[in-house]
Amino acid sequence: MAVLKSNGVLELINESDGKVLYSIDIKLLKRSEVREVHHSIFESSNYLFVGAIEEMRLESLTKCQYTDGSILPQISKQLPKVTRIIMEFPYRIDVEDWLVALKSFTVRQYVGLSKSNLFRVSRRLKFDILEAGLSEERLDADGKPVKLYAEIQMWGAPWYRTAIVDSSRNPFFREEFELDLPLNTKSFTVALKQASAHNYQQSDIVIGSAVLSYEEFHKDQLQTRFPLLQGQYSQVGQICISIRNKTNYILPPESFNNFEQILLNLNFKQLLNYVVSKHPQSDLESTAVVLLDIFQSLQKENEFFSALINDEITKIMDAPAKSANLYNSLFRGNSLLTKSLELYNLRVGQEYLEKVIGNFITGLISSHKPTEIDPMRIREADPALKKKAVDSNFQNLLHYAEEVWKRIYQTSNDLPDTIKQQLTILRKQIELYTNDETITLNCITGFIFLRFFCPVILNPKLFFLTKEHQTGDISRTLTLISKILLTFSNRSMFGAKEPYMERLNDAFITPRTPQLMDYLDKITGKKLDFTDKRLKLSSSLERTDIILTSKDLLKELPTVPFLIDKYLRLDQLADLVTNEVINPDVIDDFGEASDEEVDPDNSSTNLYKIGSLEFEKLVLDKKEGDGEKFDFEFGSEKFIKTLLDTSDSDGVYSYINANSSLKDIIIESDRLSSKKARLAAKLCTGETASDIIDINKFSKSVLSTTILDPQRRIMKAPARVPSLRYLNSDSSLNFKFRFRSSSTANSSAPYFDDDGSSSVTGSQTTRSPTKKLSMMIKSASISSFQTALSNNEEKRKTKLGRWFKKKGTE
Repeated sequence: MAVLKSNGVLELINESDGKVLYSIDIKLLKRSEVREVHHSIFESSNYLFVGAIEEMRLESLTKCQYTDGSILPQISKQLPKVTRIIMEFPYRIDVEDWLVALKSFTVRQYVGLSKSNLFRVSRRLKFDILEAGLSEERLDADGKPVKLYAEIQMWGAPWYRTAIVDSSRNPFFREEFELDLPLNTKSFTVALKQASAHNYQQSDIVIGSAVLSYEEFHKDQLQTRFPLLQGQYSQVGQICISIRNKTNYILPPESFNNFEQILLNLNFKQLLNYVVSKHPQSDLESTAVVLLDIFQSLQKENEFFSALINDEITKIMDAPAKSANLYNSLFRGNSLLTKSLELYNLRVGQEYLEKVIGNFITGLISSHKPTEIDPMRIREADPALKKKAVDSNFQNLLHYAEEVWKRIYQTSNDLPDTIKQQLTILRKQIELYTNDETITLNCITGFIFLRFFCPVILNPKLFFLTKEHQTGDISRTLTLISKILLTFSNRSMFGAKEPYMERLNDAFITPRTPQLMDYLDKITGKKLDFTDKRLKLSSSLERTDIILTSKDLLKELPTVPFLIDKYLRLDQLADLVTNEVINPDVIDDFGEASDEEVDPDNSSTNLYKIGSLEFEKLVLDKKEGDGEKFDFEFGSEKFIKTLLDTSDSDGVYSYINANSSLKDIIIESDRLSSKKARLAAKLCTGETASDIIDINKFSKSVLSTTILDPQRRIMKAPARVPSLRYLNSDSSLNFKFRFRSSSTANSSAPYFDDDGSSSVTGSQTTRSPTKKLSMMIKSASISSFQTALSNNEEKRKTKLGRWFKKKGTE
């Protein structure tokens, strides 16, 4: 059992006696060090990783950063060697709540120069492992082909695995993963492994591996082949991978206040049509994900789906030539509505599917009864024996079809209410345009059967219901069951096209059609559902409110349920809408050149500001000299209220937003895109001391995080480590600097002569110290400043501050 305390300490408790086994200080971890564990690792999505990742921290070190050999914090007092744990939870909602609660105490990872000018970097890779090509087939000791699988490794550990497949010279995987990479992670490894059994083992042999660097997957690539190496040079084959990379630079939540208000008061239909018109049909799914996440996080999914349904029905009704086929094809093709509602149903219905369809498929696989009823597919020469086999297989198939339908029908009251709400909206909207019940029911079954139940039955591995892809007889059985359910849901009959299926018309479809009509009425609110609830779903449990942290901090964390990154999606929507053309190389170069991590919530972070983008803020003084100021974004709600200074300012602000138009959202998207581009360009440009406001405070921060290491080099280091010798200490009063010229040294770090001499080589110019110190400034940590220093320290660093200012303006 685990308890997270209000001070950020996670205590692991023995359930038998209530004693604390050991505790972990979550505040010492970075936000990317609390992560979900992919379903493929433990065959469950209910696991979290919590711990310090040494390899990732090493990747973030700069040349001027000091380390004593170990950069892992001591997160546990009881067990100093414990650096990471895996947490298992009974329900998915527990994973979501704990992930958000734990991340709220971690060190936030931002890129920027101060609290007012920063952004968060999101790097997501859709990574499709297609197949491998081996120089020779792998055989075991008995001469039989071995089992193979691919594994994605980061920081010395596996994070994703494909299914185990039979070996050949060209093993086929076709599995897609989405990787969320921290900014400092420059590479990961894809290893092809030989499975020792039907389960994954830590001792499985690595056949070959490919290391993919960021430069290789920086841009989208389709079916690129990477060499599989055994050791350092021996190539054993190739692996074919498709990569789609998406990097977003996300401004702080307050930057989206106006954008969000405009969005909430905008005509959804206008926005949706505009977005679809700007982007090709091939990007329909990614567009649907962005819009669905936004409106779901804003709790506006009902309005979102209503606008989509109304728009699609209107297009059909306005068509010049109407026919029965046109109406019957309504919602059957790929559109923004069908993609969005399909994704939504699968998202909210995942747990339901696992308990209803997942258990059924598990039993089907274990029983493995033959179900082939096509005489052409049965290899039996004797007609009598063939007929007997067909009759026996038909009974097996009928039993499976009856079982899966019974599970669906008897759990109508367990189907998530959110799915039933959307189906109810769908039915009401359609009935406003037509009285034809056939058209109405076809639209409903198109979503609940064609896009919900049948895809899961056809490919259970894709929805995490099975560990491996199903092939052979099992795959054929699942295909036949899906075909029966689809025909049944359409109230159709099998005909001459598939004569071997006609027996199911009388055996299954006709006697159960009344149940189907009853089921459709219940899930669309046409009649009350008094069916007993049979499943214990997490949606029926009461969720715990996360009150351990401030509401402002929670805005930066994923929303619950479903862990939606709201501001990532708002940023992506702004990119979809904007007319601004931003040069991605400017931001990409910045991402490669600087990987400083800033914690904007650190109490001493805002000691100084780089004087850029401050025009984005407006500071109003109430009275000259009274010291009270208002600091907020131009055009924000606070800004308008301050200008109005009336009791009715809330109503006026609501009135302004109530008149939002498509033009407003485009203008605001352009503003956000321009702000990101300007900030990225500023961060790419080397800054000097003259750019810094309040140079004295900055000087203090530099000196309090700069040390003289054993090699007599000046290095960046964490503040207040007792064993280190900082430049702001009394022992450093007599330090004398000497700077190498660029022609005589490769290192950018200043150093001391062995004798403490301050002599300078003749090749140095007067601007060399300024140049070197500006490089120190660029690499200085902004997240660990001291705010209280002795009088002697104040005096020394005030002098140094004046020196900075003088040199920076020469």
